[in-house]
Amino acid sequence: MYKLTEDKIRLIFGLKVRHLRTEQNLSLQEVADKSGLSVSYINEIEKGKKYPKTDKIADLAEALGTTYDQLVSTRLPRSLAPLVDIFNSGILDELPFEHFGIDYQKFVEIITQSPAKISAFISTYIDIARNYDLNKEKFLSAALRSYQELHDNYFPQLEKETELCARHFQIPLDAAANWEFLKDILTKQFGTIVTELNTTSETNVLQQLRALYYPDRNELSIHPGLHPYQKAFILAKEIGYHWLNLPLHERVYYYKDWNSTKTFDQALINFQASYFAGALLLPLQAFCSDVSYLLESMEFPGEFLESMLRKWNTSPETLMYRLTNILPGRFGLQKMFFFRFNQDGHRQSFHLSKELHLGNKHQPHGNESGEHYCRRWMSIKIFNELSQEKKQALGVQKSHYIDSGLEYIVISWARETLSKPFSRTSISIGLEINNETRKKIRWIDDPNIPTHKVNVTCERCRLDPCEERAAEPKIYRKLKEIQSIKQLLQSEGLIKE
Repeated sequence: MYKLTEDKIRLIFGLKVRHLRTEQNLSLQEVADKSGLSVSYINEIEKGKKYPKTDKIADLAEALGTTYDQLVSTRLPRSLAPLVDIFNSGILDELPFEHFGIDYQKFVEIITQSPAKISAFISTYIDIARNYDLNKEKFLSAALRSYQELHDNYFPQLEKETELCARHFQIPLDAAANWEFLKDILTKQFGTIVTELNTTSETNVLQQLRALYYPDRNELSIHPGLHPYQKAFILAKEIGYHWLNLPLHERVYYYKDWNSTKTFDQALINFQASYFAGALLLPLQAFCSDVSYLLESMEFPGEFLESMLRKWNTSPETLMYRLTNILPGRFGLQKMFFFRFNQDGHRQSFHLSKELHLGNKHQPHGNESGEHYCRRWMSIKIFNELSQEKKQALGVQKSHYIDSGLEYIVISWARETLSKPFSRTSISIGLEINNETRKKIRWIDDPNIPTHKVNVTCERCRLDPCEERAAEPKIYRKLKEIQSIKQLLQSEGLIKE
């Protein structure tokens, strides 16, 4: 069990005092009169700011009609039990209050002011989390995503540090960085041994990893089958850990997924190293020049986008994700989303493995309820462009949401996954079409860009007919039925509008 700290013990003690007092309809003044303690002191106790000495605890226990042992016990009444579960879990220590500008003490005061309501809220949240399989990895991923969205996914200090590092080690700021050159920097400047992963055995679990770091001998082993731009990103990220003086004991030891991330600070540290890598491989000033040309073209600049991949020797994902830093941070295009979909080549199943929403929560967005994402989305349609001969495809469309009326310009890239046979990935960015985007993206009304009506999921969609439909609109029909019943009851005067 998680060891309770002094501040948690104070908080639990204060909650018990407040619970016993309110249960007996006693005012602070009445408890003060009975115990001989001041009103302000009892108020501080209930807020978790003070923990009284032994004699005062005894006086409080007598005033509240309980025993000393019961009062100092960390067990709370059943109605407040979920709060103790939260304290025991240590989750309050993992919540990144300071990163979101939240005062921890004020948060504690909210708990003490309405403990029963907070307890009920936490119980509800836990039930929802269980139903939607919100495990620790998903929670940390969501928390980090919210942190990025709070800052428009643009971090000037990291941009500055990246440029300083590039100048210090003479890494080019106007051309692609060679992965072997980055390897040389990591080896000679930071003493990291760079080797190849042993992936010869078919049963070797290491085949599934992109890279593995051995902290005891400062060795980084990289999968030999990776593309040079993948190796470059891994090496640039490693340089970032050292250059930014990030605590190496908090780094992720293998490159695969979130399963090796245990705390928010660890997630943040690894995000900072990844941001550094993207900025090092796609340097700010030179990349901004390319983006300016991209936006000022009179027609959709598909060929120019493809030339940017070659110029920077990078992947569609790194390029598109870098745009989520630059477009909001340097060009003021803040209402946008980023998506990564994975598809098993043998099935028409699609998994949203990464999403980011800037400016506000956009449509589309991920769902955990097993509904079928709209097959009219560019993010999913683009998979149809891949074939045995064509391993990579680029597409663009305007998506008009029939329920909200919102419209997005969406650019998607799909490709075969290099490290996993019969697997595909699509990367998309979407920008909400409004006055700001019309001013800054000159090609946004290119007549050659197709416009499609879309919705969130097939189950919620009223489009009829729809050749792309993957499931019946059962949720839409149910909601429509409920609305019809409501209208009937309103016409009969049985319910008010």
